[in-house]
Amino acid sequence: MGVLALAGPMTGCAMIVAYPMTAASLATTAATGKSPTDHAISESVDKDCSVWKVLDGNPICERRLKPNEIPVQDYSSKKKLVPAN
Repeated sequence: MGVLALAGPMTGCAMIVAYPMTAASLATTAATGKSPTDHAISESVDKDCSVWKVLDGNPICERRLKPNEIPVQDYSSKKKLVPAN
């Protein structure tokens, strides 16, 4: 009975130790907005992929923008501009 009383409060810690990949997945998703699976898919097809895009009615993968195609904010005119090639 005493062993069960001690094991109860430790179940939360045991979950993190037993499932370190889950903790890493949560940290990655919180930091980047994409799961490790999303990152793996993105790298394998060389596109920007996220399975959550389906919930918004968008395709899972989209073409990656090149650095010169990334929109920048022009605070003087309050518009987003795409740099010219």
